[in-house]
Amino acid sequence: MSIIKGQLISSQRFLDKEKVIDKASRFKRFIVCVYPIVMRGVQYTILMDGHHNYAAAKLAGIEPDYRPITKKVLRIIRDMSEREREALFINNITDCNYYYVETGEVVQELVMPDTSCKFQAHAGNQWIFGGAVRAMQQEVK
Repeated sequence: MSIIKGQLISSQRFLDKEKVIDKASRFKRFIVCVYPIVMRGVQYTILMDGHHNYAAAKLAGIEPDYRPITKKVLRIIRDMSEREREALFINNITDCNYYYVETGEVVQELVMPDTSCKFQAHAGNQWIFGGAVRAMQQEVK
């Protein structure tokens, strides 16, 4: 059973091309952490960690080794309702709007923030607004 459910998306476009080339030339296995989630009624899988490994695997012509997110991150988000998790992931992006990893096209349905749930934001290494997110902040410290 595949860990990838729906299309693979990301909110991180930054890649160090030298790092990607180095990994592609040296590695035989490329571990990528992903998280399947339904957002705005559509099933996606978010590429959470291993963006350089993913790009290196593609460059090397090898399928990445997809893994679930770490137990620590799962512990942080497990106490949130599905609705809170959805809002958290929609509202907290890395360096760009979500895009389809295979095509680079922006996921238009996820561009606007989710204001229908407790709004959560990350600013200056601090989680702000929302009780469930405060628990996440304490866990990460």
